[in-house]
Amino acid sequence: MAEDKDALPQVCLCLATSLDGRISQEPGKWPTFTSRADREKLFRLRSVSDALLIGANTVREEQLPPLIRKQSLVQERVEKGQSPHPHAVIVSASRKLPLESRYFEENGQKRFLLTSEMDQEERVVFEGVGLQLLETGQKLSLRKGLQMLGALGIEKVLAEGGGILTHALLKEDLVDWVHLTVAPVFIGGTQTPLLCTGPTLNPLSRFNLTRCDQIEDELHLEYHRCKN
Repeated sequence: MAEDKDALPQVCLCLATSLDGRISQEPGKWPTFTSRADREKLFRLRSVSDALLIGANTVREEQLPPLIRKQSLVQERVEKGQSPHPHAVIVSASRKLPLESRYFEENGQKRFLLTSEMDQEERVVFEGVGLQLLETGQKLSLRKGLQMLGALGIEKVLAEGGGILTHALLKEDLVDWVHLTVAPVFIGGTQTPLLCTGPTLNPLSRFNLTRCDQIEDELHLEYHRCKN
């Protein structure tokens, strides 16, 4: 286990939550309760990443791909010889993706599909919309997928949720850093999306607080994974 971890890219989670652990006001909606500073932080973290890990639910619900929507940061990457935007790696076991949506129309970044083994007919469909395929065997394996990304030279991966992908990464002990914004609001609701969605983690996933900044009434926290 320790040997293959050395080959994995560094994985960072960038998350934003209300005081009651909600990540948006309703399923599939981008959070509107965080500050401009939080959005700026997200773009900065994207700009220093080689790839973005994206859950299938996020792709199904959002219309726009995760680009760096600040031109100065895009220019900095280009001047360093990097692609304008980090690669997008979509994680999907079902492969039920809205291939006809605007999400796949913009050509600003290279896109991958991380999934289980598929047949040739499926490969033709997904490659036809510009997706490069990362197949991890009979079952989708995040660990194997990250190893495959590492073999492609990807060193830094940023994941932005949602709750299902966050849980899956934590369950497999794949997260190195967490950037968490806590907004000064309560949302409530029985169906509103949670920060981490899934069965109880066993063992618990523990992190050390390495930084805490207050911007007005919002907290910006940085955590590093505890070493066992």
